[in-house]
Amino acid sequence: MDLLSDILSSAGWKNDLLSKGQIFDSFGFHFPCEKSGGFHVVTQGSCYAKIGNIMIPLHKGDLIFITRGTNHELLSDPKAKVVTIERFLGDKEIRVKKENPVTTFVSVRYEVPPGPVHPLFLELPEYIHIPYENIQAHHALGDIIQILSRELELNLGTDLIVQRLTDILLYYMLRMWLSQHEDSQVGWVKAFHDTLVLYALEKLHNGYSKDWTIESLAKETGVSRASLANRFRDVLGIPPMEYLAKLRMEKAKQLFQKGNMGLEEIAQNVGYASAFSFSKAYKRIFGNSPSREWKRVV
Repeated sequence: MDLLSDILSSAGWKNDLLSKGQIFDSFGFHFPCEKSGGFHVVTQGSCYAKIGNIMIPLHKGDLIFITRGTNHELLSDPKAKVVTIERFLGDKEIRVKKENPVTTFVSVRYEVPPGPVHPLFLELPEYIHIPYENIQAHHALGDIIQILSRELELNLGTDLIVQRLTDILLYYMLRMWLSQHEDSQVGWVKAFHDTLVLYALEKLHNGYSKDWTIESLAKETGVSRASLANRFRDVLGIPPMEYLAKLRMEKAKQLFQKGNMGLEEIAQNVGYASAFSFSKAYKRIFGNSPSREWKRVV
């Protein structure tokens, strides 16, 4: 699995398809997102996204991702009356079909679970807006938008397909945004543009249970131990082996949340010889025993 896919799948976001289809009247929808992110794609017509005092015009094919904890609105025009999206979805009288829809769009909410957030998400801006005109010809992002538009035109109860397509859209949107921000000097955005660090990270993510040492990881990446350690620390501010320890803790937490493994089995699955050695490492890093801390957030 590539690094971005692993980060997204490990985030534990729960997606909720809020709205899809055609809007036949003027509209104004409020999306409460204190503990979530919002993702919208316009497949027909146009509208506006309002984030605080910022008004962003959205046209056919445009994508916008509200990255975290930011209430926002979608409006047919800047002066449209606003209701919560939940009220709209529960009010069938609003959705009386006429000849031509004002707008067709899809909205997905991503609920963010309690607990630490991956630092990549903390480096993202408040929102990411990608106009359709900025998507290169034959780019996968444009192809998926076209497929999504056709699914909405069919209107055959394709909720599952729409949810999967929007998940793929989110992945490609983040990947495109990362590719456009090569000027970052440090942090996770920089890591995606540093070939050496990215290769080392993918090795760790795809083999976190292996008995890694800084020497064996340096050998895998084809550089000296000192070069790898220095580059890794310069980019992410953390030594490779400490990063590996924290990665193992997060993977262990995911196994714990599934509820079908004891601590001993979990510890061995993430590369520790015993529950004791795992708990000792966890307490050294986070200051608490894993079982006590995890039970507070599960």
